[in-house]
Amino acid sequence: MENKRFNRIIGASIILFILIAAFIFIKPSVSAYSSLTVKKCKADNTDDCWHSLAHKTLNATFCSNIQDNETKEHCLKHVQEDGGK
Repeated sequence: MENKRFNRIIGASIILFILIAAFIFIKPSVSAYSSLTVKKCKADNTDDCWHSLAHKTLNATFCSNIQDNETKEHCLKHVQEDGGK
């Protein structure tokens, strides 16, 4: 009985370790996308940054900062379709 309990504890510890390791390696790529801010887009002043920020926040106001008219229209259309304002 004690041996089964010990094996379960070891198994659970290994699974927990794997989950924590996966989270540590996955988190940087997720946070790189979420680091988009108005301040960063003002500094970069690229259409891609404003477009990504508008989609991320579902805020069509950021689309107005896009220089390329075709990209601006695309941005406005999709942000509104996704439930943005």
